[in-house]
Amino acid sequence: MSLAGIGYSLTGIAGLFLILIPIVLIHEFGHFVMARLAGIRVLEFGLGFPPRARVIGHDHETEYTLNYLPIGGFVRLEGEETNSEDPRAFTNSTLPKQLIVLAAGVFMNLMTAVLLFFVVAWVFNPAVQTTIGNVSRGSPAEQVGLKLGDSLVSIDGRTYARPSVLEFSIADVSGGWRQDLRDHAGQTVSLVVADSNGVQRTLSVKLRVPTDAAPGALGVSLGSSLATSPGDPVTAAGLAVGGTGKAMTLILGALGDLVKDVVTNPSAAPAGVAGPVGIASEVAGVVSQPNALVFLLLIAGMISANLALVNVLPLPVLDGGKMVIMIVKRIFGAKGVSTYEAFAYLASFVLLLVFMGWITFFDILKVSGR
Repeated sequence: MSLAGIGYSLTGIAGLFLILIPIVLIHEFGHFVMARLAGIRVLEFGLGFPPRARVIGHDHETEYTLNYLPIGGFVRLEGEETNSEDPRAFTNSTLPKQLIVLAAGVFMNLMTAVLLFFVVAWVFNPAVQTTIGNVSRGSPAEQVGLKLGDSLVSIDGRTYARPSVLEFSIADVSGGWRQDLRDHAGQTVSLVVADSNGVQRTLSVKLRVPTDAAPGALGVSLGSSLATSPGDPVTAAGLAVGGTGKAMTLILGALGDLVKDVVTNPSAAPAGVAGPVGIASEVAGVVSQPNALVFLLLIAGMISANLALVNVLPLPVLDGGKMVIMIVKRIFGAKGVSTYEAFAYLASFVLLLVFMGWITFFDILKVSGR
């Protein structure tokens, strides 16, 4: 790998850590706060994962530790993993308190996604606009001075809605423009365009009739780009909530496709799903882009929403699985931590590691171009 390639990889890894670590800590902080409020004893709040590097502080019952593996954090509750006679132990608490503590991390990640999307919508208000790609020689576009990167605003006074990025739409925003240009072939139209700085100009253009040798009435290829401008807080709040819901829907669909891929063709790379290596590559790819901060905030919001949804899956090592175990134990009158429960946690943890290894394998192949 070249020096530039190493720098690219390190940028992506550093960016992923800067996004992922706070999001995981926010998740664990939700558990911590709700456990304290519920009167459950919190033994440790760890930054990173063991082995422990040092104790950085403590209060009347909780140690705050710094650990060597910088991949998030954890909260250790009394009686969560071992039997305890402490009346304030997690397993000795009431079922509603247990479920609230377990759900608090998911709630925090949902609120984090909403907050990040709100910041994006209010401060940047990013929208997808139709832009000029290639300009053909001798075309009407070249004759009136259209340039690469110009964006189309209106044709004969007709404008098109620019969808917010937070709508997470896969629709072709340039489809309406293409149709209108075809419908006006051979006519002179008033075209309003804007340069890369947003400065608009009005052009009178005689569109040609497309032929095999000269396709397209305007003689350009159309693409899309991101346009940013300050938004308003009310609209931003609606976009943030709607965007979080849309993100959760997309993630849920991707999880369903992933399960199908694992069952039907585990030897093929899963489509539309990335692990840590793939996400790090995406982060590295957006850092140098003009709207890097917008994309990084969007990625952070998606990761937070993803973490919320994944954690409600019924795997014992995840919050959703723990909730199921707590409910089943309460129905059948079980108390404490049984051998079967401990085995279920271990088995699901191993399964999760195998799954992450499987995803990472295909991420590496994709990143390396194989």
